[in-house]
Amino acid sequence: MTQQIDSHAVTVQLTVDAPIDKAYRVFTTDMDTWWPRDHHIGAGPLAEAVVEPRVGGRLYGRETDGTECGWGRVLVWNPSTHFAFSWDINLDWKPESDPAATSRVDVRFTAVDAEHTTVTLVHSGFENHGPGWEAMRDAVASPGGWPGLQQNYAVVVAA
Repeated sequence: MTQQIDSHAVTVQLTVDAPIDKAYRVFTTDMDTWWPRDHHIGAGPLAEAVVEPRVGGRLYGRETDGTECGWGRVLVWNPSTHFAFSWDINLDWKPESDPAATSRVDVRFTAVDAEHTTVTLVHSGFENHGPGWEAMRDAVASPGGWPGLQQNYAVVVAA
C-alpha cells in the first residue's frame, strides 16, 4: 500500500487479490463487510453501512434501532472502474447538509491481471469544510482513517 498526503488531498493506493468486478462490488455495495462498526457518526450503534448503487444514491449508516445517518452521496457510479462520493461530514464529525461544505472521495479500479486489481482512493476538497479543514485531512490520513480502512477492505476482498 502506498499513501500520499499533499496540502489538499489524501491518496491511498493498494493492489488487491481480486478481479476488478469483485474489487468494485466489495468496495461499494458490500461496504458493510469491511467497514468498522466504530467508524460511525450516528447517535446509536452501527448495524450496517449502506451504499445505494446509483448516482444520487446515499451512503449511510443504519443503526441497530433502524435510524439512518447519512454521510455521503454517490457522485459517480461506473462499475467496475470508478466510484465517487461526497464526504458529507463536518469538522465536528456530524452530518453536513450543505453540499458546498463537503469533500469528495474518488475510488478508481484498474485491472492488473485477471486476479489482481489496483485500487486508488483520493480524498480531496478538504478546504470546502472551512477553517480548520486540515484536521479532517489529517484524521482521514491517519492509520485509523483511509489507510486502516483500506487494509480491512484488502483482507475482505481477498477472501
